[in-house]
Amino acid sequence: MGKDTFYTFRQKLFLRSVLLLGIFLFAAKTNVYSQHIRDRSVSGIVVDETGQPLPGAHVKQVLVSEGESIASVATDINGHFRLTVRGNTEYLEVSFIGYDTKNVQLNDNESYQITLQPTAELLTEIVVTGYQTLSRERVTGSFTKVNSEKLELKSPNSLSNLLEGEIAGYNRGLIRGTTSMRGMTTPLYVVDGFPVENTRYSSDGYYRLEELLPDMNIEDIDNITVLKDAAAASIYGARAANGVIVITTKKAARGETRISLSSNLTVSPYRHYTGNLANAAIMVDIEREWAANNPNLQGSNVQSYAESLLSRAVYNSDGIRTLLKGYAGQMSQQQVDATLLDLSSRGYRYYDDVEKYAKRDAVIQQYNLSLSKGTEQNQFNASLTYRNDRLSDIHSGNESVGVNIFNRTDFGDKIRLELGTWLNFGSGKTQTYSPLSPGYNYLPYNYLMNNDGSHFTRVVADRTSESYQQTLNQYGLYNMDITPLDEIGMNHRKSKDFSSRSFARLSLQFTPWLK
Repeated sequence: MGKDTFYTFRQKLFLRSVLLLGIFLFAAKTNVYSQHIRDRSVSGIVVDETGQPLPGAHVKQVLVSEGESIASVATDINGHFRLTVRGNTEYLEVSFIGYDTKNVQLNDNESYQITLQPTAELLTEIVVTGYQTLSRERVTGSFTKVNSEKLELKSPNSLSNLLEGEIAGYNRGLIRGTTSMRGMTTPLYVVDGFPVENTRYSSDGYYRLEELLPDMNIEDIDNITVLKDAAAASIYGARAANGVIVITTKKAARGETRISLSSNLTVSPYRHYTGNLANAAIMVDIEREWAANNPNLQGSNVQSYAESLLSRAVYNSDGIRTLLKGYAGQMSQQQVDATLLDLSSRGYRYYDDVEKYAKRDAVIQQYNLSLSKGTEQNQFNASLTYRNDRLSDIHSGNESVGVNIFNRTDFGDKIRLELGTWLNFGSGKTQTYSPLSPGYNYLPYNYLMNNDGSHFTRVVADRTSESYQQTLNQYGLYNMDITPLDEIGMNHRKSKDFSSRSFARLSLQFTPWLK
């Protein structure tokens, strides 16, 4: 073995020895460190803000590094716990339903008293019955509350739309369904502690009593509480049998002055659904089938039978009248076929003409301006709202202006005076004639506008008997021809409304638990 080879071998041997020594020292150090981090036992008691123990509270170790196992335990019936954790654990996490989760820093102590605070959201969960404000746990009846956070997410144009989808069971203004055949079925509305009745006779000619929604600015509503069951009758009597809707309006915050401006725009496109209706071609086929299967239209008396049906105006549809005129000899077969072909090609023309000439997309606009100012002794709120409704009937619409004023003054700690008023001025025009009920029978192939741009007229000769027409002519009675597009421009009902609601309330607090 050469000298160089010998030295190379010694160098390799030396490096291997150093490497093995390093590995040994690292393993020894790791073993010492793992022995140094020993488990420790932690005990204690979990109590609420009043010092009462909380049984079933969850106590667990907060992880120091990823992959570490978690030690956890639940408190016993007296709120006590004992937990074994790693020696390097710095925090314990303590949680309980209805209370804020708390992280507790560990120190050299082995026992801890941990106090949990109730969740703030549960502290603010209150129920307004109109006469008093109660916490949720003190309310025995069934209720639903819509708070201001939910109201801000919606942009309704009416109180009814505001409640749709928010109150279980609320449908078309009813909470408990139809509870009476002839009496009131609508719920009682309570605004800022005062029952509001908006009862009037219906305008449909039957003069039935109907309960309308209270007039108010939707933007002024802070929260709504709905009392559903019969427990509300203990507060408001028999009128609460249909449920109670308690509305609380916004109040000025102490020490703040706010001015806000908002607007809402609602567009409801008009569409007449025809998916379940027969079109013109199907109706013409049905009329052809009726004529082909009518035994009276076969044989030697066909012409006299057809003439009798035409003179008595038994059938008013254009298709059947065309067929009967062919059997009566008033039209040739070629004219009959051409007329029926034209009718069958019109699809849903009548409904298309209604949408084009007699209806429009409904547009509802609302603008709101509000002012609020609060001090330690006084709170003032005022709002002004303007609303313009362009309804789907082309000649129907209304507009209104509403003013709401509220003031609350505290005279010391025992006396409070509240004054409020709501004024509403409105005017409207209602189109009383509907092209969907024009006063005569129509089918999809009929129309409202002639091809030359003139308004279609349904003459009396096409829908009444000859004897009836002779009576009209003999006594000089008025013309009974109907032109739908003229009728919708002439049949209007105009209205002007004024409504007000005012209240005054004086509150005296004799003791902290009675006022």
